[in-house]
Amino acid sequence: MELRWITITTLLLAIGVILRMVSPNIGGISLNWNIVMYCLAILLCRPTIKQGFGIGLVSGIIAMMTSKAALPYANLISDPLAATICALMVNSNLFNIKKSKISLIPFIVVFITTFISGGTFVTLTKIFLQLPMNIYLYAMLPAVALVALLGAVAGQLLYLPAFKIFNAKLNKNDKQFSLHDINLNIPQGSFCVITGVNGSGKTSLILNIAGSKPAYLSEIITSKINIANIDILNTPPKKLNELIGVVMADYNAQLVTQTVGDEIAFSLEISGLNAQEIIKRRRELLASVGLSDKEDMPISALSGGQKQRLAIASIMAMNTPIIILDEPVAAIDPEGAKDIYNLLVNLNKRYNKTIIVTEHDLKYVLDIADQLCVIDNGHLAYSGNVDDCLKYMYEEKIYPEVIPLRWKIRYEIGDNHVNAK
Repeated sequence: MELRWITITTLLLAIGVILRMVSPNIGGISLNWNIVMYCLAILLCRPTIKQGFGIGLVSGIIAMMTSKAALPYANLISDPLAATICALMVNSNLFNIKKSKISLIPFIVVFITTFISGGTFVTLTKIFLQLPMNIYLYAMLPAVALVALLGAVAGQLLYLPAFKIFNAKLNKNDKQFSLHDINLNIPQGSFCVITGVNGSGKTSLILNIAGSKPAYLSEIITSKINIANIDILNTPPKKLNELIGVVMADYNAQLVTQTVGDEIAFSLEISGLNAQEIIKRRRELLASVGLSDKEDMPISALSGGQKQRLAIASIMAMNTPIIILDEPVAAIDPEGAKDIYNLLVNLNKRYNKTIIVTEHDLKYVLDIADQLCVIDNGHLAYSGNVDDCLKYMYEEKIYPEVIPLRWKIRYEIGDNHVNAK
């Protein structure tokens, strides 16, 4: 999936070259298929700004080699500039406009990108060839606008077929997915639990919170996320990486060394501590997760619960104020699950860490959570205290199967005064 954008871009640029060669030239004006195609590639793959610049540079080289214009080298400036701005527009979701439930983003993005590229090209041509201003204003720029309009129409018509073609072979877990209406506020020092059916968007949400956008996630729109006074959606990913530690469901994949002690030392070395500080801090961390006597033990000899504790300790070594765990006890026996949550409660209360977990089995967390959230089909259906959220889930039939029986009985009899705990 990491190289998917390269494959799609290469194919679309190749198609663009062919279409540009066979397209008719009417009155000196022809549709710029190169730009249309790299816009579609950026819309489909949402590459980074740097990757967008690379796409534009490749397109510029192709255009320079095939151009019959008086100043072909201008393509080396116009296309990289336009593709970079295109990637910026797509990644920042600037144009979320719909008409009759049809997104107009392709039309807008292709038009602006083509106009920037064409406008830059004719401006450079005017300057270097010293063309008259009236030709530039009344002939060249209007022609650019017309080409941009034609390209926008083509891009709008081709986007949906292209999306279906290039996503047809993605597996279930890699299909394009969007998050929307995530209006979430988690105070500093809270213990928040996020639940929802498989595929509802829990993992996508926590990865976004941590500053790591999964490849299958197309966008997150009409949302505002504030955690521990951090405006998540307006904070650079690099900064989020420094503030938020994540333990994924496959915690084994996060353990990279041979022994327990080396695993903690590795995280501490990344933090820039010297040797003496590492030794002292390592002992403290292992003691805090109940692994004091395991420092020299191979990680492969640990139980599932012990590996989970080690993964948590390695995140604690980074000293982030926020710790997120994706289904932390999914592969652990009930006794080990209780121990993990006791550890998390201790981190929450003793060290004032903001803890966020995704969970299906709510019996472990209902007595300790300050906040319960339920995700439904990519949006935050409800967020509040445990009792209010469970009642909402029960009444709205949103993932009601995870509601413990004692709460269901309470809601069935209409008793709002008995403490279900």
